[in-house]
Amino acid sequence: MVLGDSSVDSAGMTVVPGWARAPWTDRVIAALREAHPRFACLHPRGRRELPLSHVRSTQLGDALDFNGDLALLACGGPELRARSFDPDAMEFELSRILAALRGATCQVVLVVSPFDLTQAGEVPADQVAGLRARQRLLSERIEAVVLRHGCVHVDLAAHEGPSPGDLWGARPGRLSSRGHAVAAAAVVRTLGRLLVT
Repeated sequence: MVLGDSSVDSAGMTVVPGWARAPWTDRVIAALREAHPRFACLHPRGRRELPLSHVRSTQLGDALDFNGDLALLACGGPELRARSFDPDAMEFELSRILAALRGATCQVVLVVSPFDLTQAGEVPADQVAGLRARQRLLSERIEAVVLRHGCVHVDLAAHEGPSPGDLWGARPGRLSSRGHAVAAAAVVRTLGRLLVT
């Protein structure tokens, strides 16, 4: 199952030479299907900038009805880009979602938070330090929640490599084809470690 902000589509994606146009979630699903040909996935294509409160109210019910044993939750981008950031509210909503998933059939839940948004080319110089501080706080809060619920955090900001600017496309807040590939690789590596142990 895939839940969260619908920033994973290929519409308007900047293609970096050598990196195919494909959303990171589709890449992860393809890798799982290659390993398990009968793998089935619920992958709603919601609207962009969907905060966790809306993920819970619009996607969680269908995810629970699907009865999957693996869930990927993409979150954090809308909260980081909002005019104000309430870490307590974010933590509360994330905890509600993870509790519901873990209380149902999900054995593995990965929470995927974004790359460093200050590299996206849309942040005024005088706001970079504040956004970086907000993103560090978001990551710390997500880490605390996933630990409480026995889930796993994939913090994409820790997987950027030497050329973080290439991860972002020409459109504000949109990943390039390389960004999607790097995100998928981080998630697949994490899943590989989890599923072989």
